[in-house]
Amino acid sequence: MTALQNFGANLSFTPRAFFVPETEADVLEILDAYRGRNIRVIGRLHSWSGAPAGEDVVLDLCRLNSVEATTMPEGVRARVGAGCQIKRVLEELERQANVTLPTLGLITEQAIAGAISTGTHGSGKHSLSHYMSEIRVATYDPATGEPVIRTITEGPDLAAARCSLGCLGVIVSVGFLCRLPYNVEEHFERCDALDEVLTLEVSYPLQQFFLVPWNWKFWVQCRRETVAPRSLLASLYRLYFFATLDISFHVLLTFLQQYLRSRRLTKFFYRRVLPWTVIRGWKVVDRSQEMLIMEHELFRHIEIEVFVTRSRLAESLGYVRGLLEWCDGDRSGLDETRQQQLRELGLSAELEAGCGAYLHHYPICVRRVQPDETWISMAAGGDEDWYALSFISYARPDERAGFFQFAELLARSMAGLFDARPHWGKWCPIEGETARRLYPELETFRTICDQADPDGRFRNAFVRQRIFGEAGQSRAENTGGLQPPVAGQ
Repeated sequence: MTALQNFGANLSFTPRAFFVPETEADVLEILDAYRGRNIRVIGRLHSWSGAPAGEDVVLDLCRLNSVEATTMPEGVRARVGAGCQIKRVLEELERQANVTLPTLGLITEQAIAGAISTGTHGSGKHSLSHYMSEIRVATYDPATGEPVIRTITEGPDLAAARCSLGCLGVIVSVGFLCRLPYNVEEHFERCDALDEVLTLEVSYPLQQFFLVPWNWKFWVQCRRETVAPRSLLASLYRLYFFATLDISFHVLLTFLQQYLRSRRLTKFFYRRVLPWTVIRGWKVVDRSQEMLIMEHELFRHIEIEVFVTRSRLAESLGYVRGLLEWCDGDRSGLDETRQQQLRELGLSAELEAGCGAYLHHYPICVRRVQPDETWISMAAGGDEDWYALSFISYARPDERAGFFQFAELLARSMAGLFDARPHWGKWCPIEGETARRLYPELETFRTICDQADPDGRFRNAFVRQRIFGEAGQSRAENTGGLQPPVAGQ
């Protein structure tokens, strides 16, 4: 039996059967041999939720990694094997047809099917799921019960397949319209208020920004597409970014969090040291796949991310600051009105237990995502842009009790106060009834899943509890094998 563990080391499971199929025909043979069993698929396991976990039959599709770019009247279309990592997709699209992906997330380590299945996104555009125009799924024919490959290209089923958490079957390939390569101009600015940040967004629609804890200023990566050529100093800028922000910053944070464990030094770093490490106003132009990604996979961490609409962004960030101060032990962080609202949400015990239990030690990353044409991606529906607020911890896997306590309080309170949606692929502690309220089209998605997979063969504990609202499971089952946040963890 093969033991599997995710990138964050908070998810581990040992399936009864584990396969690495070479071809789509192999996938169908496995479905045939294990009909009646529960089947799940893993990508690169760069997820912190229980979405990929499977206790029965698990498939790793890393060998289904073909990339085929075809020139059509409407442009270049790509069909990509489900297990292909995004970094290879980028390389092959450029080599074969001098095109690129329609959007990019922060990392390129993920398998493309895993990325779309959980709603992976970048900043300033729709999520990657939104752009999928063809999804091919290995499943059982509801009429005959035989394994088949179903091609989904339109209608409500496509909206479901674009972000499905594996509920429709085994994705074997995805198809989408590519775009021409493009350059991105970037520079850093510091802002004292959110209004300044949003004003910059008009000129820099691809920007992402950071709310810096204990300093409470905003650092903005001002980004926009440009027809300007690659800067002469682009390589030097990438070296500076990699050495300073991707490496040195994270090494220092890891040292502060895992070894010194000093609240005073952490706050001193953000208030006095960090501002000197960021060069403001250095405008550099480089290729999109260089500018829009970071090397977050180099350091193990855990993360929760919540999505709010633009109209609720300002109040949400104000609440985040107050909650972080409260969790650091400052009871003035949340006024009596806000405390009463949390009590009315049934969070009295969590509120009291969280006071003084956690020091947040990483900048809150905020990214804008345009509404998706999907049923359950975090940016699904509505006519407002969504903003993803990301909270990262570099605590050791056995020292995350404070983070889990904070993350659960954050997710439950922001869902109640601001209708915030936690990212399906990150730490996701919401319950089924909460999901039903947050996603107006959840019933549509459930109906499509029931029609395609009436016996629920492609569901695990995580999706049964969160998507289909099934109760009666233990906490460990609810998280799909995640280590529960008990004392000492």
